[in-house]
Amino acid sequence: PGGPIFYGAVRQGRGGRNFRCWKFRTMMPDAEKSQSKLRSKNDVDGPQFKMEDDPRIFRFGRIMRKLNLDELPQFWNVLIGQMSIVGPRPSPEKENQMCPAWREARLSVRPGITGLWQVSRKRDRDDTDFQEWIYYDVQYIKKQSIWLDLKIMFKTLIVAMGGGQ
Repeated sequence: PGGPIFYGAVRQGRGGRNFRCWKFRTMMPDAEKSQSKLRSKNDVDGPQFKMEDDPRIFRFGRIMRKLNLDELPQFWNVLIGQMSIVGPRPSPEKENQMCPAWREARLSVRPGITGLWQVSRKRDRDDTDFQEWIYYDVQYIKKQSIWLDLKIMFKTLIVAMGGGQ
């Protein structure tokens, strides 16, 4: 596959501050450049990109993603205060520009490794995924509490172990 083992994507955190969100590399090093050629095969709506059998992901990367291991380096981001364990997923500035009201709300809190959207979304409805993502992020921000965070962490463990969605 080549390239470094870690991949640091620039994301916006609390207050709109940019930071490197770390992951284990699961794609070829030039994956972002080749995404524009694959845009017509995007399976989801909104600014995100998701594709069944994405050719940019290497075999071991698929396994890491399936087991949710690719995001473990984000605990470094948590340790240094750029992220929380629970919160809206961090997005690049370009994606945050798509919905100004949503952007202001989600940039008012630290982004998280997991969140309400990850454990609540209906995975069979990719055509409305972006609106659902916005809805759950705003709901989390409005209702955030230690109890909600604990509930999300518990549900995340269930989903990560293959017991949910």
